[in-house]
Amino acid sequence: MASLLILSAAAAFAAEASKLPEIPGWENGRLRTTELGALSGFKGTWLERTYRTGGGAPLRAIWVDGAGAKDWDVNEISGNNGEIWGGETSEKVTVAGHKAMLEYRPVVGYSLIVKVGKEGVLTLESQVATKEALTEAAETLIKNMK
Repeated sequence: MASLLILSAAAAFAAEASKLPEIPGWENGRLRTTELGALSGFKGTWLERTYRTGGGAPLRAIWVDGAGAKDWDVNEISGNNGEIWGGETSEKVTVAGHKAMLEYRPVVGYSLIVKVGKEGVLTLESQVATKEALTEAAETLIKNMK
């Protein structure tokens, strides 16, 4: 019985790690996992890992799946010069064939949010990476997801 529980836990970890995989040639931080729940039960998973790409761009990656992520979609609005601080921009883009939203804020840098099929939402954030570096990193992660 104990070995069955260990195998089940190992399979669950492998499934989680496949959404934010270790990428050869990158610095791969520790995978952090949070189960999302409510009184009605399990609602999804929040995974987080820091990376430094082969080109040196540091980024934080977040994968969310489950009830909240399945209904999220890319906003139809693109714009610039936000009302709070000024200089914010947002733009609809496509990453590895998936709908995405690229946002920029002068103080916090770029965020790239990608709806990956019906499976979940991948978010990459970096204070210093360029939008090209963030887009390339997202394409690499999506290509390596299982």
